[in-house]
Order: sequence, then C-alpha cells, then structure tokens
Amino acid sequence: MRGHRWRYTRLPSQVEDALSLEDSEEEEEVAAPAPSPAPAPGDPAGPQLAEASQVLGASEIRQLSPHLPPRVAGNSWHLAFRTSRDGCSLRSLYRRMEGHGGPVLLLLRDQDGQLFGAFSSSALRLSKGFYGTGETFLFSFAPQLKVFKWTGSNSFFVKGDLDSLMMGSGRFDLQIQTGYFSP
Repeated sequence: MRGHRWRYTRLPSQVEDALSLEDSEEEEEVAAPAPSPAPAPGDPAGPQLAEASQVLGASEIRQLSPHLPPRVAGNSWHLAFRTSRDGCSLRSLYRRMEGHGGPVLLLLRDQDGQLFGAFSSSALRLSKGFYGTGETFLFSFAPQLKVFKWTGSNSFFVKGDLDSLMMGSGRFDLQIQTGYFSP
C-alpha cells in the first residue's frame, strides 16, 4: 500500500507512545454483520465470518467477542472492504459501505504485524460532523488486547471525509489519512 499514511494517535499527553505508519504494507479490512437469528444457548457469541479474514484470526475473535455489543452476538459477518481486493482509496471504502446501516468492524494490520482497529455502531461514510454512538470503541492487540471504550466525555465517535477517517476523540483516537507520496 505505497502512498498512504495511517496513524494511530494518542492525545498530546501520550505523544511519546504514538504509533506512526508511513509507506508500509498494511492490510485493512472492514466487516459488517449480516442479519441472522440470535445464537442458541451454548453457541459461540463471537462474530461468525462468512469468509476467511487475512487480518483477524480465531484467537483475536475470541478475545474481541466479549467487548462487542450483545445485539451483534452470533451474527454472520461479511467482508465489505479489503485493501488487497478493493484498493486503498477512502472513496472506495465509502462506496463499498453504501447501503450498510452498520455496525462495522475496522481491522488494520501494520507492517510489523500489529493488529488494531475499531468497532463502529454505524457504517463508515462521508460526513461533515461526527456520528455514531457510545457503542463505538477502539482496540489494539499490541502486544495483548486493549480495548478503549467511550468515556462519556464527548460524542466524537466517527467522522469521515475524503482525506481522512477519524474514530474516537478521548484518550485515544484512530486517524487514517490518504495521500500520494513519491517513493
């Protein structure tokens, strides 16, 4: 994915821990649940992937599942966007999300193999302002699962424009920027 910059940013008090990724071989996937009946007692409550993920493994699914809202427990999730298949354009991501009401699971694996992402209660879309609900959260599997849930201090959940996609605005936030850079 040459020519794109992805940045996982902490607030200024946490700048020394910020992770900046430029001109690397990241993989991004966005999954959205398909309607399905509630799981029967004893069935796994985690997302059931309709196709294999290049980013999310069974171990990560088991760890992340308890943090997902109960309303998506046991749903079948389908892959809505994959950079290796759909390209690296935010326009393409928004186009692929048209018609999806949400929620979505955004997954990113960086060049060092670190997995991080976000759960959004709403589909990703172009917007002039922030949207979403307190169900939205960020997570990282570096080195073990850390989940960053809504603190209640603001309502800045998701905002998408043609140059960036931002999620979260508390102690941690995730910002994906696009741009073209020469090698």
